[in-house]
Amino acid sequence: MTTDAEGPDTSRRHVRSLIKRLATPEGRADPHAVYDELRAMGPAVRMPWGAWMVTSHGATHEVLSGSGWRTVDAPWRTERQPTWVRHPGLKFLHDSALGTNPPGHAGLRRSLGSFVSPQSITDLTPQIVRTVHDYIDEFEAVLRTDGEADFGALVGDRLPMAVLCTVLGLPRDDIPLLCEMSRMLSNVHDLAPSKARMAQADRAGKLWNAYWEQLVTEPRPRLGEDSPLGRWLDTESDPAVRAVAGSQLNVMIEAGLETTTSLLSEGLVQLIRRPDQARWLLDHPEAVHGGIEELVRVVSPVQLMTRYAAEDTELPGGVPVAAGQVVHVVVAAANRDPETYDSPHDLDLSRPPRRNLAFGVGMHYCLGAPLARLEATTLFPEVLQRLDLELAGPVGYDETLAFRGTRSVPVRRRPRRAATAATGAAAVRAAALSAAAVGAGAVTAPAVEPVLVNREDAVLVVTLTRPDGDNRLDRATLTALGSVLTTLPDDVDAVVLRAEGRHFCVGGDLDELGRLATDDPDGYRNLVELSDEVLHAWRTCPAVTVAALHGSVSGAGLGLAVASDLRVAAQDARFRAPETIVSIPVGPSEMLDRLTTEIGAGRTRAMLLLGDAVSAEQALESGLVHAVVPTENVWAEAKRQARRIARRDRDAVRITKQTMARLPHDGPDPAERSDAWEAPLAQALRRRVAAADAR
Repeated sequence: MTTDAEGPDTSRRHVRSLIKRLATPEGRADPHAVYDELRAMGPAVRMPWGAWMVTSHGATHEVLSGSGWRTVDAPWRTERQPTWVRHPGLKFLHDSALGTNPPGHAGLRRSLGSFVSPQSITDLTPQIVRTVHDYIDEFEAVLRTDGEADFGALVGDRLPMAVLCTVLGLPRDDIPLLCEMSRMLSNVHDLAPSKARMAQADRAGKLWNAYWEQLVTEPRPRLGEDSPLGRWLDTESDPAVRAVAGSQLNVMIEAGLETTTSLLSEGLVQLIRRPDQARWLLDHPEAVHGGIEELVRVVSPVQLMTRYAAEDTELPGGVPVAAGQVVHVVVAAANRDPETYDSPHDLDLSRPPRRNLAFGVGMHYCLGAPLARLEATTLFPEVLQRLDLELAGPVGYDETLAFRGTRSVPVRRRPRRAATAATGAAAVRAAALSAAAVGAGAVTAPAVEPVLVNREDAVLVVTLTRPDGDNRLDRATLTALGSVLTTLPDDVDAVVLRAEGRHFCVGGDLDELGRLATDDPDGYRNLVELSDEVLHAWRTCPAVTVAALHGSVSGAGLGLAVASDLRVAAQDARFRAPETIVSIPVGPSEMLDRLTTEIGAGRTRAMLLLGDAVSAEQALESGLVHAVVPTENVWAEAKRQARRIARRDRDAVRITKQTMARLPHDGPDPAERSDAWEAPLAQALRRRVAAADAR
């Protein structure tokens, strides 16, 4: 082992520590510090498992394009990892062009080429451009309504799959299902996926088989008469290609989603962090293609690729590699090689255009690269022209080392330089609330019936009360609650929502709704809209929100509960969540959207199928509740949690829940629950897979 004075430490222990660093949150946020250390160790670094890792541009280009190198294929894996055949996820990879070598590779690649040929992309460009603009419109609408929005979830994840559905002619209704399957199947590309992640890939592989069978079996009602995929199925005559058509298409979708998602999401992060480069791109629209090429270089959606030597050979620099030995090429490091690029870590959109290695090179060059570039060159100028954004929280990355894996990009509009003072009733309300909070200890503001506001240091307690004790939300309650939530003082770090009486907001005031439904239909609709506005205000509240749940929780109360960052439930609480939520007065769209976003699609469906009423413990298991405490302690525990958050990190709970909701393996094992997606198609496919496994 060398000392620092003698040179870089190349010991196995040090190399292992660097690889572990890559898997940490800090390493995923900025892997280039590790890549630079690996580069300093020499032209190739021996990994603890016997493979070589290279980081230079020259060596990476040689391995990816040289005739003496092969992608990891079925024969290689059978010789060294014979149990791979038990994994449907790996079978998909090795049935596709991405996981095969000559001579079979050429025919498989040709079969996919028609979908992304220059002529096909040219013909589809107007439709793809419209799709990009539609997603920007939807994102901007959420940003306008909520104040903050997750670009990664709303655009980065969904737009690439929507474009792939356009290219293939798949139904847009299948986008959530396709995204979920692709995300889980991408685990097979990683260096050493865990058993849990391989199990995810295998489950998704079985589900894809069921989806593919349902998609192509005659008649094909899910494919339009003139869909590209339908035409391909009717004309492809090569039996070898048709035998693996499902795997081929699956890997094309999965790889196309991962690369483009990372490019769009991480690309926006880079432009937000370099506003000078964003301005340059706006000022030089004629240079957009070269600018996006530089963005592709810096982002490098595919971080590393793996090849093995077809025969005994050497890497550039004289490093011997035995036949069959694996080499990992770190594409992201190669694209920032100081021997190839000046100031390689700097984003410089004016840099003379130069093709980089981000989409590979040689026979396995990414087929969908032109599609990704089209989406990027359309999206970024439009976003920069319409929105001046800043990051609203930490960027979220997933665990994979193979892809950049940018998942969550919370953003908000950059505030104007000159702040506008609050005016009108909102200013009066804010001033009254702030004045009521002055003084030592707990100060109770004048009651805004039927809402009581109490200030305890940085914690605001909002109590809903009704004379009948049932806490049904009438117009007066909703109006008062909305007023409180939209005029919070800046120094409030946490808000606790509690309800006096027997229950926690069990729903709307049925007497009022019944009268309005008969006498004033417009008033009825207005009350429903008011309920949704209050729910929006609660879930976009600047402070962390805590709900103290007790008694019966359903309808509007369930909406307020799931919109909270932390939900503390009494042991005797009962949650009603029927399969079809027609919440009164909370609108069903907002209700289901929030459930899906907060708990995750799989948990949502499981929760909704639990029946008319579930206990607090069942709600805890399904993710609807964060803590269950003795009934007499629910209020004290909610306040304790709020004070803890206010003292330490007011964003901790919000960020944690957003992250957990995005993990596909979060919650109970999908194989042990009824359904993992809300779409009826996904439900039917999962039941079919479960039945086949049982047999």
